[in-house]
Amino acid sequence: MCLLSALMAPAVGAAADSSAPEPGMIGVRLLEVPVNRADDPRARIYIVDHVQPGATVHRKIEVSNTTADQAAVSVYEAAARIIDGTFAGAPDRTADDLTTWTAVDHPSFPLGAGEAQPVTVTITVPKDAPEGERLGVVWAEVRSAAGSVTAVNRVGIRIYLSVGPGGEPASGMHIETLIAGRSADSLPVVTARVRNTGGRALDIGGQLTLSGGPGGLSGGPFAATPSTTLGVGETGDVTVTLDPEMPAGPWDAHMALKSGLLTESADATITFPDAASTAAEPVGVGDPPGLLWPAAIAGFALLVLMVLLWAWKRRSQRADSLQPGRGPEGSGTGGLASGVGQSR
Repeated sequence: MCLLSALMAPAVGAAADSSAPEPGMIGVRLLEVPVNRADDPRARIYIVDHVQPGATVHRKIEVSNTTADQAAVSVYEAAARIIDGTFAGAPDRTADDLTTWTAVDHPSFPLGAGEAQPVTVTITVPKDAPEGERLGVVWAEVRSAAGSVTAVNRVGIRIYLSVGPGGEPASGMHIETLIAGRSADSLPVVTARVRNTGGRALDIGGQLTLSGGPGGLSGGPFAATPSTTLGVGETGDVTVTLDPEMPAGPWDAHMALKSGLLTESADATITFPDAASTAAEPVGVGDPPGLLWPAAIAGFALLVLMVLLWAWKRRSQRADSLQPGRGPEGSGTGGLASGVGQSR
C-alpha cells in the first residue's frame, strides 16, 4: 500500500474539509449542511449544531480513496479538545459523553482505488443531557504494517455540538491588542490577542491590511494561517507572518477576523522592532467589553459630581449677591441689592 501522507497528523486539520482529496490520499468531507446554517462557512466543513436535550442529529459524510491501492477503512467517533489554540483529536478511540451519543452506520469497509463511501453520522442526545458545548471528531482511519511497526493514519471531521434549552448561545470575540514583533527567525509578524466572549467555540481566521507606511506604502491583505480555535472564555493569538523585507514602519494596521458568520476588526498604528528582537510592546485597540460598564459608570458618576459642584457654586454666588452692599463684582452699588435700595 502506498503511503497515505494526508493522514499522518493526529489532530484534525486542513484535510477535514468539504473538498475532494488530492490524488494519493484518503479523504473525508461533509455532504450535508442544515438549512438554517447554509450561510455558515464552518457548517459546510464541520458538524456544527445547537440542539435541545433529547434531539437527534444526522449528518452524511463521504470517505474517498484516491490512492492506487485498496484500503481497509475504519470510521469511528472520538473525543476532542482545544489545546493552545488548536483543535486536537484525542488519541485512538478516547471516549467521552459525546462519543457515547454518536454512532456511524458503516464502521468499517474496504475502499478500492478511486472509490468513495457515504457514511451517516447519528448523534442521539439524552433527554437529561447537561447544557454546554461538546467537541468531538469522526475519524476515517487506515492502518498499515511495516515489519513490527504499525502506522495509524487518519483524517476526520470536527464536531461542535451545543446542547441546551432555547436558542443557540451567541458567539462573540474581542480583539484586545495588536502586537508587531518578530518570529524566532526574525520574520515580521503581527499578532492579534483575541478573547472568546461568547457561548460557542470559535475557529478564527483573519486578514491583515497595512497602509500609511514609509513613503506612502501599503500592502495586503495578508492571511493568518493556520486558524486559531478558542473555547468559551479562552484567549489566544491570531498571527500573520509577513515578508522579511517589510519596512519597520510605522504602519496603520487593520486586522479583520472571522469565525463563521461572526466578524471583528481592530485598527492600530504599529512599528516592527529591529531584526535582532523578537517582540514588541502591544498596542491597545480598546477596552474589552467587560470593562466598558465600569468605565461608563465611573464617567457618569464624575459627570454628576461636576453638575452638583456647579449647582453649589451657583447657589453660593446667588446667596452672596442677595446680601446688602454686595454686588456680583464685590462692589456696594451694583446688582440686585443696589436696585432694591433705590426703590425705597
